[in-house]
Amino acid sequence: MKKTLLTLAFMLTTMLASAQFYVGGGVGYSTAEVGDVESTAFSITPEVGYVIDNNWSVGAVLGFEDQENVGKTFAIEPYVRYTFLKAGGFSLFADGAVAFGTVKPEDGDNSTIWSVGIKPGVSYKINNNFSVCAHVGWLGHTDLDEAGEATSIEMSGNNLEFSVYYNF
Repeated sequence: MKKTLLTLAFMLTTMLASAQFYVGGGVGYSTAEVGDVESTAFSITPEVGYVIDNNWSVGAVLGFEDQENVGKTFAIEPYVRYTFLKAGGFSLFADGAVAFGTVKPEDGDNSTIWSVGIKPGVSYKINNNFSVCAHVGWLGHTDLDEAGEATSIEMSGNNLEFSVYYNF
């Protein structure tokens, strides 16, 4: 029993010593005017991940958005990232993500939202510790309780997301 515990402790220590953890996330702010209604939105998306090897990573994003005249959204989005091209400090990747969350409108009851899809992205490694990342687009399915569901392919500047990572 002692040998088994020591072996497991050694394996865990070895894994953590060579681990490539990263933390980061993004912050967003937007304003929009549709007809006579002006709306302001603020979002924060902290993220944590682990690099398995040169091509594969796993991670999760917590998302919070507060949109004036609409409501609040909270979600967790675990993902698997596959990096398929590296050139210098640049990398192209795709995140396979599943998101679960709640939406609390200003008027009405909470709704559950879930989605599954792929988010393509690009990252640039500034140095050994810092990198910047941008997601553009979405190929997937989203379901929002009674409000409906949508299957979509989006590749526009309207869904561009930036993040900064600190790599351990």
